[in-house]
Amino acid sequence: MNRQQLTLLSIVGIFVILLVARAFTGNGFGRIYVERGDASFVKVEVPVLDTPDGEEAEGKADGVRWTWVDASSDEAVDFAKAESPRAAWESVTPVSPRVYFEATIANDALQAAAETAYAGAMTGVDLGTALETWRLALLEKANAVAAGKAQPAVEVNWTALRAAGFTRKTSISAKAGGDFTASLDAIFDAARATGESDAETTFVVADGRGTVTTTADDVVPAIGLSWSRTIGLWLAAIFTLAIFSFLYKDNPLYKIAESVVVGVSAAYWMVIGLWDMIVPNLLGQLAPGFVQGNLIPGLAASDPNWAYLVPAIFGALLLMRLAPKGQYLSLWTLAFIVGTTAALRMVAYIEGDFLMQINATIAPLYQEVVNADGTVNGYSSFWASVRQITLVVGVLACLTYFFFSVEHKGAVGKVARVGIWFLMITFGAAFGFTVMGRIALLAARFEFLFDDWLWLIDPMNQRSAAVAVSCLF
Repeated sequence: MNRQQLTLLSIVGIFVILLVARAFTGNGFGRIYVERGDASFVKVEVPVLDTPDGEEAEGKADGVRWTWVDASSDEAVDFAKAESPRAAWESVTPVSPRVYFEATIANDALQAAAETAYAGAMTGVDLGTALETWRLALLEKANAVAAGKAQPAVEVNWTALRAAGFTRKTSISAKAGGDFTASLDAIFDAARATGESDAETTFVVADGRGTVTTTADDVVPAIGLSWSRTIGLWLAAIFTLAIFSFLYKDNPLYKIAESVVVGVSAAYWMVIGLWDMIVPNLLGQLAPGFVQGNLIPGLAASDPNWAYLVPAIFGALLLMRLAPKGQYLSLWTLAFIVGTTAALRMVAYIEGDFLMQINATIAPLYQEVVNADGTVNGYSSFWASVRQITLVVGVLACLTYFFFSVEHKGAVGKVARVGIWFLMITFGAAFGFTVMGRIALLAARFEFLFDDWLWLIDPMNQRSAAVAVSCLF
């Protein structure tokens, strides 16, 4: 390794160390935050409104069918029973960093406000009034601490409190003084003195919301860092830089990134094809009950359609391409694919391009544009006519250029030369459009690096300006 390579390696190493250190200090950058929740479905019997005469719904003769619906939907409320099958899992929804930052600011504001003095009414009132006065006072303090950077919230979980034996009408007489936390304990100690309940209570702060409840387990933080998605973001940025390294010269990093991109893309599209095409469109037609019960609960129930055995057989024959013997069987599927694709594309091209070109060419040279009130718009009519004349001249000139039975001399040669100009303009516009498309892709990658990864720009206002600017220092 010569001195130049050692210097370059040192610079890159220092940059990487600073980058990683900056990513995991303060608010950092290159992080993805998510909001976790619960998703649940229930299997219910719903009426079939339009059952054709002579047909019966699946498993029923009285116009009902089984289907999976969201547990919070109207169908679940109307038709779900205690013994109905249910399925539940954790749902994960990406949120912008601004949501997490504001929740963090609100959490800090609530915790700071809870440590300030409280002087609200705690004597000669009922439990509901005391807690509401305490809640409003804490919310006012928290909003003052947040100073408009976030909107804290404070709530009382009366569902949990009632289940623990506390009631709103319980008369209390507590000693005033201390901070908000001590005052809350004093309020509940006074409520416990009545003998109605001796359950423990607590004040939990999570996701920018303070909750008065019985146990801390009742409140689970929903917004947080997703390590799996964050690692995926960093891998995407690293592979992007590895591909860009080819601009310097061919290197092992580029070859590794190229191989990974090709392999992952092939695997990704295979999985997409399996779950978007084969499972719902093939297996869902041949074995709808099995697919609905085990793979896709939301799939509409129907009778098996045995006509789909034909594409299943063709698909199996195509896999014979991988077998050591019998590879010729795959030619039947390949011939069918090539033949049908060519025919469909030819028909689409004739109808969409060829006939439309003829129709546009034989249109009148004078194009009359009429206003909404029925009068003729002279300005628009003039330019529409110019466009039509240009189209006709261009088509005839290009056809003349490709007409080789007559030597391109004299008038024919001049018209053919006009055709060359039209062709060059068309090819140049097509090439420019292609280049602009590639530049748009390049701009998208740069936006990914500077926005999603480095947090140096914020075009979608997903983060506060102060956080984005702080990443520069």
